[in-house]
Amino acid sequence: MDIQSQDTSKEDQEKPDEASEAEAANSEDSAEATTESTEEVELSAEEEKAFLLDQLQRAHAELANFRRRTLEDQAAQRLRTTVSVVRSFLPVLDGLEAAIKAGGDQGGDEGIREGLTLIAERVEGVLADLKVEKIPAVGEGFDPQIHEAMLQVDHPEAGAGEIVDEVEKGYRCGEMLIRASRVVVARGGEAKE
Repeated sequence: MDIQSQDTSKEDQEKPDEASEAEAANSEDSAEATTESTEEVELSAEEEKAFLLDQLQRAHAELANFRRRTLEDQAAQRLRTTVSVVRSFLPVLDGLEAAIKAGGDQGGDEGIREGLTLIAERVEGVLADLKVEKIPAVGEGFDPQIHEAMLQVDHPEAGAGEIVDEVEKGYRCGEMLIRASRVVVARGGEAKE
């Protein structure tokens, strides 16, 4: 039996070596697994960083677009308000200009006419500050988008479609039409280009 016990002790001695080799192999596998999981964590951290950076950039772009749209909306609202106020005020200006013409034609009091002229100039200055401009009429070609034809007359010195007289001044603010010019248009002659 001694032989067997010696054999088993040899086996037991060989087993610890195998066990330590197995443990070493397992520890190498777990070290590799730990390294791989660390790399995965680093990759997922990098991916998360890229995702968050993308979200931040998108939010920043959305905010910039919102600000731009808000400023555009405010400018459009300001323009609509200006046009509305000027449109309601234009009859007063027309009356003032008619009074100036009537005072000059009838030889009225010079002081009153000068006062009215100063008021009209001040009003035109306010309109200029609001970027409201008169639409050119007399001598221009008729444009149905900014002119309203009140009458068509034969005029030997004017070309066909040329504006020969202005009944009521037209105004615009930027590209927005406040009021079309009411005009008299020539019927005969050569068309003006």
